[in-house]
Amino acid sequence: MLANINWFYFAAPQRFYALAGRIIAPLYILAAVLAAAGLVIGLGIAPTDAQQGEAYRIIFIHVPAAWM
Repeated sequence: MLANINWFYFAAPQRFYALAGRIIAPLYILAAVLAAAGLVIGLGIAPTDAQQGEAYRIIFIHVPAAWM
């Protein structure tokens, strides 16, 4: 089944730009939703540390942001 797929179809800029133009808005929305979910989980749901307290939660946001 994978043998019938033309893997180089979107290698041409005119085809890739058409695809990118169609999916850019949904990808922006998906990125915003995932970023909001990450902030909620990292700053609201993640447990606090016994010694550092609430400041420990910053690690859950700062480290991935610095990595990116």
